[in-house]
Formats: sequence, C-alpha cells, structure tokens
Amino acid sequence: MSSAVQQQTACETSISAQIPPPTSNTVTDELKKLFEQSSHYLVGLVGSLALGFISFPIFTRAFSVADYGLIDLAQKVLLLLTATSKCGMQNSALRFFDRDAFAKDPAAERRYYSSMFFGVAATATIATFLFVSGVHLIPNSMVSGPLVAALLFASALIFLRSMQSMLWSFLRIEERTKLYNVLSFVIRGGTIAAVCLLIPFTGPTVKTYFSGTMGVELAVVLAVSIPLFRRGLVQLKGFDLTLCRAGFVFGAPLVIQELAGITLDAGDRGLVQYYLGSDALGFYSVAYGLATYINTLLIAPLSLAILPIYMRMWNSKGKEATIEFLSLGLDLFLMAAAGLFAVACVTARDAVIVLASPKYRGADSLIPVLVAGLLIYTTHVFLNAGLVIQKRTRVFGGVLLCAAILNLVLNCVLLPRIGLQGAALATLLSYALCTVLLSIYSFKVLPLNVRWWALGRYLGASAITWAVVLPADFHIPVVNLLAKPLIAVVVYIALLYVLDRRIRDFARGLPARLRLKLAA
Repeated sequence: MSSAVQQQTACETSISAQIPPPTSNTVTDELKKLFEQSSHYLVGLVGSLALGFISFPIFTRAFSVADYGLIDLAQKVLLLLTATSKCGMQNSALRFFDRDAFAKDPAAERRYYSSMFFGVAATATIATFLFVSGVHLIPNSMVSGPLVAALLFASALIFLRSMQSMLWSFLRIEERTKLYNVLSFVIRGGTIAAVCLLIPFTGPTVKTYFSGTMGVELAVVLAVSIPLFRRGLVQLKGFDLTLCRAGFVFGAPLVIQELAGITLDAGDRGLVQYYLGSDALGFYSVAYGLATYINTLLIAPLSLAILPIYMRMWNSKGKEATIEFLSLGLDLFLMAAAGLFAVACVTARDAVIVLASPKYRGADSLIPVLVAGLLIYTTHVFLNAGLVIQKRTRVFGGVLLCAAILNLVLNCVLLPRIGLQGAALATLLSYALCTVLLSIYSFKVLPLNVRWWALGRYLGASAITWAVVLPADFHIPVVNLLAKPLIAVVVYIALLYVLDRRIRDFARGLPARLRLKLAA
C-alpha cells in the first residue's frame, strides 16, 4: 500500500470520525462491531500486501527497467487524475448516508445512491475526455512519447477508478466489510494473473500491463454496479441535482488534501523521468516500492486501529487520558520504527537482488533514506490526532501542500546535481517538514509528551545494530535476507535492554504476567 493510498484512506476515515459517537446503551455493541470490522479491513490489507510481495518480483523481472519505471510513473499520474475526477464525492457518500432516514423513505435512499453514482460517473467521464484531449496539446519536449502513449492507452482507468472509489464507499456505509476486502483482493490478484496470462501472447510491454489491469477493474466495477441497478437503488430518474451539488460542495475542499498527499508521495517520479530518464526512474521506483512495503508493515494496522480508539477515549475519558494514550503509543512506535529502520538498512542490498533482480543492483543505496522519510511521516497518525478531534482537517491539507511544494522544489535543485540520491533526500526533508508542521499545529490542541531521551536511545541502538549486522555475509542473498533481519532484531532488543531501564523492568516482569494469564 502506497503513502498516497494511505492518505486517501486517512482522509475518508477522518470524515467518518466527524460523526458524533452514539450515546445510547448500545455503545458496547457498536464498539464490538467497530473492532470486528477493523479486523476485516486489516485482514484485507495484509492480503493485499502479500499479493504485492508476490507481484513485485514477477513484474520487476518480466518488464525492462525503463518499462517498469514508466508503468510506475503512469500509475502515479492516473492516481492524480482520478483524485481530481471524483471531486471528493467518495467522502460525501460517507457524510450524507442516513440509514434511519433511508429505512423510512426508500425514495430518499434511491436519490442518495443515484445522485452519488451518476454524479461521479459524470465528472469522471468529463475528466477523462478533457485529459485525452489535453494530452494531444502537450509539446513533445515536455512529456516523453512513451509516457504519452501509456497514459492515452490507460486513460479508461481514470473513469474506472473513480467509479471504484464510489462503489467502495457504498460497501463501507453498508458495512459489507468482507465483500470490500474480497473485491480488493480480487482486483490485486486478478491483475497479476491477467498480466501474466497476456505476456506470452503480447510480450512484456507497458500496454500488456495496462490491458490486464483495465480488464480486471472493468469486470469488478460491473460486478458491483449491476446489483445496485437490480435492487432499484440506482436509477437515472432518481438523480437529484441539489443533492449532487451538495456533495460536490462538501467533497471538493478535501480534493486539495488528497492531491497534496499524492503529489508529496509521487511528484518526484515525473521529475526523475525528466532529469535522469526512464532507466533511473525504474531504479527509483523499485527502491521506493521496497521502502513502502517496509513502512506498510507498521502503518497499515496502526492507521486502522488508532483513530477509533483515541476518538473513543476523547469522548469517554477526556483530554488527559487521550494525551497519555497517544504519548505512550508514539513512544512505542518510535521504538519499533528505529528497529525497523536498522532492519531495512542491513537487508536493502539483498532485498533488491532477491525481490527485484540483480539488474536493479545499486537501488539499495536509496532505501535507507526513503525508509527514514516514510517512517518519520508515519508519525502523523499520532501527531494529527488533535486536528482530527477538533475537525481541523483542512490544516492537515495545508501542511501536506507545503511539504509537496518543498518536495518538488528540492527535486528540481538536487536531481541535476547529485542524481537519484537527490530525490531520496528531497523525500526525507519534505516528510520531515510535514511532521514538524503537524506537530506545531496539532500540539496546540493536543500536546503530546515526546520522550526525547528515549528517542535518542532508540536511535543509538538502531545505529549500533546497523554497524554490527551490516558486515555479516552468508554469501547467498536469500539466506542473507532471511537471517540478517533476525540477527538485527535480536541485537536491537539486546541493546535496548542494556540502554533502557523500562525495557529491563518489562522483561523482568514478563514471566509473572505470563503465569497470571495462563492461570486465568
């Protein structure tokens, strides 16, 4: 899961968080339901991540370095266009759904579904048409011919993914979490299968990749849309222009936040292509992809679980308890992140060789810087809690926009001078700026207690682990990739035991706690 997609999920989740908590005696039941549904989403994310680990080595080996980079860049451009074309309506679908009112008035329910569905369909159609028309007007000196050809060929994905976003919102509000995850898994797995089936007939080309992708996503969109028509929920005569306009008014401001997040995550791809060419883009895409997978190990379960917990604590136990919870959570996250960074550093070279292929050798030098930037940015799930609680999500959008602009400027300055390391360094610095600004704004509402001395110990233990484990070499990349992370984890934990008294106290009390649990 990329950071841009995580941003979109966080944006949509923040809208859900603005709905007041239930005050009836059914709160306990609702919390149990929330935990159950969150576990469904977590299973889906883990499945998607597993498929990503399967597809990554397949595609990096099947496609050339230049074509792999071109596919990645085209995907990022399409993501940016999709965010624009849906006009934030997927967020409006979450905000305007009223289960009780629709149960009493089927006509209102029909207006809701029809207005949201056809509203996105209209904007996505217009956006796709304007994009295809506009691409022909772009001078060849600004955009490479292969990229233009790939974008034109795959332009249907703008429409399909805009519709997917709305259909996914329908599944969420209907609490059909299992189907949501099954379909997400089908799209990822189906795309891998379709592309692999096409390669023997059409060759490992960019068009082959997008042909398989479009075929699978079209099938899923039809499979989810047709039942809505059969149930009578989506009808052209049910379209309500007033409701649709209200949806645009509510959702449009959030598009800026989404676009800023995507630009921050992916804006450097286009500049790498412009300054350094397609092969360099392929190397950078592989390094960024591996760094994202490493970061997702922390961000995926954390981002799903933490928001409902701190919202519940804020409403039931107040400010001080929420600060204590978030401060402790941030401290534990920083401890885990420092260890994960050490693991990423000592395994980067072997991960590139095993998971990508030896032809990407050299991309490993980018991974430590990229992982550091992504881990720093991941702290936003704690730092922006005050903004979410106070419904000041526009501040988050403004911070993302500032960081995205810095990222683009730094890439323009550094790429011509120091190459791909400039793009990685720009990512690190822009994410660091985003984190600092979020802390400044959010801490005015909800000041967390950052244990700086503890952070220093974590970073020290991480650096020592990196220095000790990196020279280890079993001479077989696969063995290195399996063994060195385990060694790094053991060394890191041992160093924390020596350096941090809290870890020693926890370890000493662990046997007693285990005996109590077993006795219970």
